[in-house]
Amino acid sequence: MTAPEPLWEPAPTDLVLAGDEVHLWCASLELSSARLQSLHELLCADERERADRLVLPRSRAAFVGARGLLRSILGLYLDRPPQELRFCYSPQGKPALADQALCFNLSHSQGLALCAFSRARPVGIDVERLRPQVAGEQIARRFFSPREVEALQQVDPTRRTEAFFACWTRKEAYLKARGQGLSLGLHRFAVSLGEPAALLHSDQGEGECRRWRLCALRPQPGYVGALCAPAGDWQLRCFHL
Repeated sequence: MTAPEPLWEPAPTDLVLAGDEVHLWCASLELSSARLQSLHELLCADERERADRLVLPRSRAAFVGARGLLRSILGLYLDRPPQELRFCYSPQGKPALADQALCFNLSHSQGLALCAFSRARPVGIDVERLRPQVAGEQIARRFFSPREVEALQQVDPTRRTEAFFACWTRKEAYLKARGQGLSLGLHRFAVSLGEPAALLHSDQGEGECRRWRLCALRPQPGYVGALCAPAGDWQLRCFHL
């Protein structure tokens, strides 16, 4: 069974995040110098220092654009100036708002950013541009579980790059939703490579697989992504800037 593709809507003028919704935003990071400068002004001192440490101009622009857009959208939800928002960080580095129950997560890859938002529900998001030169068996054996490597080998070679990155983004989204990062261990769980997106195995038992819901994403041609949140009856709404 193939899961339906999320419907992407224009950004609403009256933005309301209901308790039974997860919102996903897609935005281009191909921004003008003037727009980048305005987003840079929204960042806190620590974020500006992080941006300044990035040597490559494209990497620096992507960081500024993604974090600035994240702050802009958070400001819309909270009706607060974006530059006044303060983040705190988990021991694994996952950011959260210091004084709000609004949950969020951010990912960006080669000119495209995805941001996920939910009320009191942890979310994880990941997006990757399809890069055949990365999708090799050696990298799969390093980062995937044996079950995932075997499944990848059975995929038609013409579709293997997309299957590789479907696996990659689903694993990343799950790790980010749990907030544990790589400390959990990439080989301790397995996700599906095709449809539907799912957590298939965990060394923590079947209950862990039932606990989480994964959604496959294709935000733009040439990209794949994944969203992970606790299982339930929540609805996914997708917006593009």
